Amino acid sequence: MKAERIYQRQDTRHLANLEVKVPLGKRLLHSDWLQKLIIGFALAGIWETAATYIHNNIRHGNMLFPKFSDTLITLGQLLGTGDFWSIIGLTIAVLLACFAIGTMLAFAFSALSITSRAGCNFLELVVPPMSSLPAVALISAAILAFKSNLTGTVFVVSQAVFWTVLAAIHQGFTQVDSVLKQVGQNYGLSKTAYVFKILVPAVLGSIITGTRLGISRAFQAFVAVELVLGSVYGNGALGFFIAQAKNDYNPPLVYAGLFTIMIISFLIDYVAFGYIEKRTIIKWGIKNIDNKK
Repeated sequence: MKAERIYQRQDTRHLANLEVKVPLGKRLLHSDWLQKLIIGFALAGIWETAATYIHNNIRHGNMLFPKFSDTLITLGQLLGTGDFWSIIGLTIAVLLACFAIGTMLAFAFSALSITSRAGCNFLELVVPPMSSLPAVALISAAILAFKSNLTGTVFVVSQAVFWTVLAAIHQGFTQVDSVLKQVGQNYGLSKTAYVFKILVPAVLGSIITGTRLGISRAFQAFVAVELVLGSVYGNGALGFFIAQAKNDYNPPLVYAGLFTIMIISFLIDYVAFGYIEKRTIIKWGIKNIDNKK
């Protein structure tokens, strides 16, 4: 009987160290990146086919919708010029500046509100309507108030970030487990230490989600402001570039500008925020990446 138990333990150890070799084809089929690549090629094919049909069957169809291949060629030509890179750099610089202003103000207001009941009630009353207000709707009011396209643009873009990030952080703070709050109170932490040592780590997932949405809102607001007001930063950024291409009736140029915005957004979301997630909430087990079926 004892010998049988020893044999079973050894056999279990052997099975634990056994590695199952999955065929390369099956691994590729279950690869997320390969599936996304296939979907991307399929969408590009649909785009090219639809644009070809429009060009061949509708009068002046080439002015309505460009081919995917023409858009890529135009984008490649633009990326080979220094002027277009300066437009991209200006866009990113203004975007990050407004994002930093809005995010810092959101953190300050959320920290103050969570430490006082009046501040919490104020946010619950003001945040829902203000966060749902389109940033474009404030353009005229901002220009009237600040008498400057530049200051008005910074205000509009920053407030778009501010309300979005503030709503996400405040919602995260209100959902923190009461046990964690009691731990901070029992240790006698100051308000600042209580926020940064207890609340911020507990709601880091909500903070990252809020900042992701915030920079997306900033991009949308900034491009919309330039489309409405025109150039407010000298030569103009991507919004002004798209507006000029539309005025010149150059569809490939318009879609090349839109593609550039999508590429920048992809890099910010998947590369920058993806790296932050891997180093924080995924590493700590707050977010599960193995939940895809």
